[in-house]
Amino acid sequence: MIRAVLPVALLALVLSGAAPRAQPVPADEFEAFSAGRTLYFTRDGQPFGAERFLPGRRTLWRFDGGPCLDGAWHAEGDRICFAYADDPGAQCWRFLRDGARLRAVLVEQGVETGFSLDFSHADKAPLDCPAPDVGA
Repeated sequence: MIRAVLPVALLALVLSGAAPRAQPVPADEFEAFSAGRTLYFTRDGQPFGAERFLPGRRTLWRFDGGPCLDGAWHAEGDRICFAYADDPGAQCWRFLRDGARLRAVLVEQGVETGFSLDFSHADKAPLDCPAPDVGA
């Protein structure tokens, strides 16, 4: 009897709108979490990139297997926006907490695009930034 009731109860909870929703991470919490750490991200289960968070809201981004890019971040409402040396135009993300899961959703002109990254893990190790054109 419990097996039959539990799925119906869960469905009723979802349909009632009472199911928990992913919540944006406020900028102060994001800064406290990321400061002095390297955060690693995946997309569709595959390594995507990592970002080192330095003092003064400066960052160092590296696509998986790519070169490192100097950047900086700032908050715009519930979004965290990044600008990099190679493209100073800001790219904004909404960092969402869904239980223990953290993901970043790209936002363009205030609208979520559907492109998202999953937070994999963090550590205090410096970002591995190989020198350009080594061995060339």
